[in-house]
Amino acid sequence: MRHRYVAGMVGLLLCLGSAVAQAQYYYYLPEGAGPIFRVGIGPSFFQDGQLTQYGTSVSSPVDYDTGLAFDAAFGWAFNKYVAVDFETGYIGAEINNVPGYISDNSRIENVPFLVNFTLSYSIPRTILVPYAGVGIGGADMIFDSDHFGPSSDPGNYVSGSENDVVFAGQAFAGLRFNISRHVSFDLGYKFFATDNPTFTYPPDSFNVGFRGARTHSILFAFKFDF
Repeated sequence: MRHRYVAGMVGLLLCLGSAVAQAQYYYYLPEGAGPIFRVGIGPSFFQDGQLTQYGTSVSSPVDYDTGLAFDAAFGWAFNKYVAVDFETGYIGAEINNVPGYISDNSRIENVPFLVNFTLSYSIPRTILVPYAGVGIGGADMIFDSDHFGPSSDPGNYVSGSENDVVFAGQAFAGLRFNISRHVSFDLGYKFFATDNPTFTYPPDSFNVGFRGARTHSILFAFKFDF
């Protein structure tokens, strides 16, 4: 009889332990929690910039063509409302015109590395999920040109590619459409901004400086929840 009692108590404790472990599992992984992956692409529109340095201080407006934005991010959703991720990608455009300068095949490109914080809200009984967030970090900015310099002094030009790592941040918002339990499509807007870069060309450490990038991107993205 005693053995049956002990066996019963052991069985009860095992069941309780399993229930507690299961409760802890659900406590630590609430609805919507888990790894997330996102990838997006779309056009990017650069605000008019400024050439701030060409050897010495200058001030000339810079007009950009429509560019391209691409991003990819991997992170963690704490629940269905709050998520954090690390993002990288590409935002770049060709320079259309700098008055007084030749700019053959000249481009400004950004490779961001940002930590994003996103808030989402699933509208009940729909597939719609509005979201908004901010990101902070840096960007590897690249200036690449076949021939860039004053039109009045054709011999004084720079060519090739140089980079500068600067502070960067962004704000974004959009609307997500749940295709399935683990896959969603979204249409979003992103404002991306950087600090002012300076590109130094050898052999004489010749500096070319621009006002930091200010871009507005429309992104079509897929998000995967694991």
